[in-house]
Amino acid sequence: MQNGFGFKDFLLLAMVFVLIVMTGMQMYQEDRRFRDVLQLRSAVQEQATQTGALRRAIQDGGVRTSARPGPGQQAAATRDESWARAGGVAISWQDGPAFVSDPREFDDFGEGGELRETFEGRPAKITPYQYSDVYGRRVIENVVCECLGRYNAQTLSLEGVLAEAWQFDPEGMWLRVKIHDQACFSDGTPLTAEDVKFTFDYVMDPQMDTERFRSTLNVIQSVEVVSEKVCEFRFERPVYTNMSAALTMPVIPKHIYEGLTPAQFNSATGYLAGSGPYRLESLDINNQWAPPEDIVLVRNENYWGVRQGPDVIRFRIIQNYTTSLTDFQNGGSHMMRATSEQFREMSEDEGFVERNQMLAWSNMRGGYSFIVWNCAERNGRATPFADGRVRMAMTLMLDRERINRDFYMGLAAVATGPFPPGPQQNPEIEPWPYNEERARQLLAEAGWLDRNNNGILENARGDEFRWEYTFSNGSPTTDKIGNYMVDQCRKLGIVCTIRKVDWSIMDSILDNRDFDGLTMAWSASDPESDPNQLWHSDSIRNRGDNFAQWNSPEADRLIQLGRGTMDVGARMRIWHDLHQVIHEEQPYTFLLEIPWIRFVDRHVENVHTYPVGLAKEEWYFPGGSETPMSGG
Repeated sequence: MQNGFGFKDFLLLAMVFVLIVMTGMQMYQEDRRFRDVLQLRSAVQEQATQTGALRRAIQDGGVRTSARPGPGQQAAATRDESWARAGGVAISWQDGPAFVSDPREFDDFGEGGELRETFEGRPAKITPYQYSDVYGRRVIENVVCECLGRYNAQTLSLEGVLAEAWQFDPEGMWLRVKIHDQACFSDGTPLTAEDVKFTFDYVMDPQMDTERFRSTLNVIQSVEVVSEKVCEFRFERPVYTNMSAALTMPVIPKHIYEGLTPAQFNSATGYLAGSGPYRLESLDINNQWAPPEDIVLVRNENYWGVRQGPDVIRFRIIQNYTTSLTDFQNGGSHMMRATSEQFREMSEDEGFVERNQMLAWSNMRGGYSFIVWNCAERNGRATPFADGRVRMAMTLMLDRERINRDFYMGLAAVATGPFPPGPQQNPEIEPWPYNEERARQLLAEAGWLDRNNNGILENARGDEFRWEYTFSNGSPTTDKIGNYMVDQCRKLGIVCTIRKVDWSIMDSILDNRDFDGLTMAWSASDPESDPNQLWHSDSIRNRGDNFAQWNSPEADRLIQLGRGTMDVGARMRIWHDLHQVIHEEQPYTFLLEIPWIRFVDRHVENVHTYPVGLAKEEWYFPGGSETPMSGG
């Protein structure tokens, strides 16, 4: 039988042909649309580049999109000096904070995206002058609230932020500051000398729980309003920290905070307002930020200065380092603090190294870890560590070289005292060596003996040597040190129990002196540390930061003498003497000088390590997008 080609077959063939033609036309249209999208994206990116170049050209030419003048842009001939004191004291004009690496000079610079950083500890408060940890400082200082000045990231010299210029008395008794005319708070209200005065008076009010800040600002006698944009600091006496204390004080808005009662201010967890490049999205005394919420800062559209890259900065709180690393690898954050073990492990992962920037370096804010001993009473009863011989024994029984080698991969160095590496350290002081036998002798001299042969030391009253070791949870390294401490104590007949707490309640523990021994770390805020805050007996009172409750008349004398010594060389010699006193008394067991270890997503551009730490104001996403661009 033969098959015939009928009419139905013709229709079917025609329909197939039409379908093929329509499909081809659709593919052509899609291809053309795709090419149009690519051309449009290219045009947008080119326009963004041209806009960025135009912005930089405008800024470099002296007519800025923001109000703050750039480096060297305000000619001396046009400067108004009528605000200055007469008498020939030189005026120090400030060109504004200088970028070490200006992000606006890069062709792919753009504004936009959300920069996410992980906090390994949970801050209890981010209200100005209520915070007590490094996390609060990282949110507040020169991010939401600005200071009159700051330390240059590279040179560590003071440079103006809110301050356009200043005069400093050669005798060290006054400082007159001219505030930028354009400076304003995030709600558009001008920032004036009244706000500077209000800030100081607020902090020094004894009704406010601001003792840790009073201990550094107490060199200032008063702040006087000279005119709307001019204020003058008067100092109690010549002290080497006079200028830095005045210039690095974050300025808060009087019109917002003056309405708070002391009780409202003291209990505020997240009532944060300032003049910086970022702000809280909502400022509501009845609906404040509180832990464990993310801290979300949005661009301050009223910012008077040079705009920064990201639109949003989000601080995420993850108190477990393993979880934090997993989250970082999954794109949850762009920066995290890493442990030394994680640094070693991830250094061997080629893919991780290719995708991320691994930073480890010593800087001004690196600080040191320590165990603080309660040198007085806890709950009305003297602790074993009121005796300096016992404190020394606790230091001698710890092999800190082993702690560095086994727990920090050798990245740290054994600390000797309260000053960071540099001229403040006494170079003749060596770390106390690991010496269990000497530790036993000192304990016996202090009256701690195994009087009933049960393997536990007792004092003459029959009290067993038992103490509680407090530290915050989340760090496997701290856990390991805690276990090591328990084992070492057992060898000497001491019963050590572990108390792990959330970082958010650490403030309460310190304020109430509710601990026997506690471990944490200090991070410096100035190139030369002022020891008054931690070591002077005045800082024991009013919940000050001498929470060791260590009272040394000799230390008090040296601190007062050193603060009043303006000659740098002579002052360093005094700090060396103070270092020696603290070394002999051991109110802290100084553990390790710890480098900064950070992982940063490689898509974040213009990341550099500096003596001041990191300068995140220089960071940006290429093209202003946190998502890698096509082909990136």
